[in-house]
Amino acid sequence: MKYESVHTIRDFYDGVRSGTADFNGLPHYFSCPFDVAVDDYADGFQLFPVTAEFMGRELQHWTIYRTWESKFHRGLVAPETHPGHGGIDAEYDELARWLDGLIGSLEPLSGLQHGIFRPLSDQDSLPAGVLRKLEVGWSPVSA
Repeated sequence: MKYESVHTIRDFYDGVRSGTADFNGLPHYFSCPFDVAVDDYADGFQLFPVTAEFMGRELQHWTIYRTWESKFHRGLVAPETHPGHGGIDAEYDELARWLDGLIGSLEPLSGLQHGIFRPLSDQDSLPAGVLRKLEVGWSPVSA
C-alpha cells in the first residue's frame, strides 16, 4: 500500500475523522461521515479536492493549533486557552470561519476510501498527548 502525507487533522474521535491529506499526490480534504441509521461513523472517508488557497489557510490554522497544543502538553498554558474556543486568537477565528464556510461547498470525489493512518517515525521528542505526524494509505471501499 502506498502511503501519502497527512497535512492536518480537524477532528479526532476514536480515530482520525477529518483533515487534509494527499490523495494520488494532490491535497484533499477528507471526512468520515456519521451514519445516523447505525449511530456510528461510516466505513470510509469522502475525499474532496482543494485549492492551493484552501491549503494555505488550512496550514496556517493548523500551525496556530499545533503551537497551542505543544504549549498545553508542556504545561505552559491552560485548557481554556485553546484557540478553538473562539475569541482567543483572531487569526484562528477568521481562518476557521473561512475554511468552515468553504468545506460545506466542496465537491466530493465519487465513492468512499478506506484510510489507514500511521504515525511517522522519529517523533519520540514530542510531549505525551501531542498528536503525532501521520501518513495515510487510501484504498477504495467496495460496494
